[in-house]
Amino acid sequence: MAPTLQGRHLDIYCDQCGHRFQTGASSENYSPSHHDFKLVEDVTCPVCRYTIQLDRSSPNSLFLGRGNTDAFNGDRILVSKFAYQLADPKRWDVIVFKYPGNAKQNYIKRLVGLPGETIRIHHGDVFVRTSEEEEFRIARKPADKVKAMLQLVDDTANIAQLLQTVGWPSRWSQEPAVQDGNQWVRSDNGSQFRVAAGNEESWLRYQHRVPWPSDWDEMHQTGELPERHIDGIDGQLIMDYYPYNDSNAHYVRFPGSLVPSQMGSAWVGDLAIESNVVVKSDDGHLLLKLVEGGTVFDCRIDVSTGEATLTIDNGNAPFVSDDGQTAKVATAETKLRGAGTYRLRFANVDDKLFLWINERSIEFDVPTTFARGASQRPKWTSENPLDRAPIGIGGQNIEMQVTRLKVLRDIYYLALETAQAPPRIEYESYISTEDLKAVITDPRQWATTKLFASRRDVEFELDEDQFFPMGDNSPQSKDARLWSTTGNSLTGYDDPPPYVERRYLIGKALLIYWPHAWRPFWPNFSRMGTIR
Repeated sequence: MAPTLQGRHLDIYCDQCGHRFQTGASSENYSPSHHDFKLVEDVTCPVCRYTIQLDRSSPNSLFLGRGNTDAFNGDRILVSKFAYQLADPKRWDVIVFKYPGNAKQNYIKRLVGLPGETIRIHHGDVFVRTSEEEEFRIARKPADKVKAMLQLVDDTANIAQLLQTVGWPSRWSQEPAVQDGNQWVRSDNGSQFRVAAGNEESWLRYQHRVPWPSDWDEMHQTGELPERHIDGIDGQLIMDYYPYNDSNAHYVRFPGSLVPSQMGSAWVGDLAIESNVVVKSDDGHLLLKLVEGGTVFDCRIDVSTGEATLTIDNGNAPFVSDDGQTAKVATAETKLRGAGTYRLRFANVDDKLFLWINERSIEFDVPTTFARGASQRPKWTSENPLDRAPIGIGGQNIEMQVTRLKVLRDIYYLALETAQAPPRIEYESYISTEDLKAVITDPRQWATTKLFASRRDVEFELDEDQFFPMGDNSPQSKDARLWSTTGNSLTGYDDPPPYVERRYLIGKALLIYWPHAWRPFWPNFSRMGTIR
């Protein structure tokens, strides 16, 4: 369930960009049936992608004097055993249950499928129907679940010093060009941006300019920008990357057997932008933009009135409610009025747009849901970057400063139906890491490659009193997708069919009451709270 809930793990401090993150621990992988476990040798920072070697003699954890190979116990949680005696479980609940293949072992996963449903996993999302006469419909997460499940992609508070020294371009840049005086100005350390009022729309667009391990090696050796990037560095697609999975390890019994890092295999189009903004004028417009599969989602906030307006493809594509009603524009009143400091979050998740201002979810006058085509791939043209720059923040006739920018993504559920050793992929045929890199970094291939069309769908049917759970760490989770009556070597047990019967439910996970403590002993208050 990482990163929503932490099992046994390592807390790592990246000495390049300063980001603190968690990753899987060696002892978490211990298998009593195999009498073996994987020893983690290195981990990778999810923001700057610097690979950190684990060495007991060279402390690199959050705690001085403590080697970074030392692991912490997982979160301690409070479970309500009465919750499901009073009411049925709800989709997206985090549930605790006895693993049907070994009733002595408790599992904790997120409930995705309900009794009587057929579940389809398609391009990272969950679709459901209750009869063969029905069309599949997307299962949408409510706003509080969306917020809790978003995964970090980038954070301007953590920029590696070496990348700045060698001239690695910022992931946020002016695009397209505007008249002098209306450009965004970046601070010296690249973490903040400001723009003066101007009649033109002025945009900062995000490109996912991520260094590969070979880039880091070359920069450390030469102190210069890698040779292959001298002519420029363009963005690549955002993938289903989890820092919990990106570590090299070997099995203790077989020291030469390397278990490779998993750098993500599936393109994720459901994205979000989070921004801390200081508005310095009493009027003008603050702009937010998201792109998925060539479709452009815009949010325009009138600072003088606080009115927020959402459109799809400049109003050329409609919002579509569950009952088929359509609207070209969605509007709402917000508290973003006049000069002040605001925190914004704009998300496209499960074919629905979400907006938060100062952590308050904004309700619009019409549903902000939309219909998407069955076949989807990233798009790009030489005139418009589209999915190559899928996130933007801008202004028109407004003076403002952006003090922090985060890029986040939704969880991507891989369409798997049989147990397989990592790396797990949902493509119909095997693709090498190098071939995958070639596609995700070259937008000229996006229109013609067979990669996106080769993503499979999987379906699971549930009878009465049967529930379908999945983990938030989809590439690694040993959840119902992978259970099989023939058993498999990943769990060490004869696995059951892909569902949990009602009789195996223990209860609902309510809150984290005791995460691991900081050293020296001090409660980790920031992780205490309700489980979403």
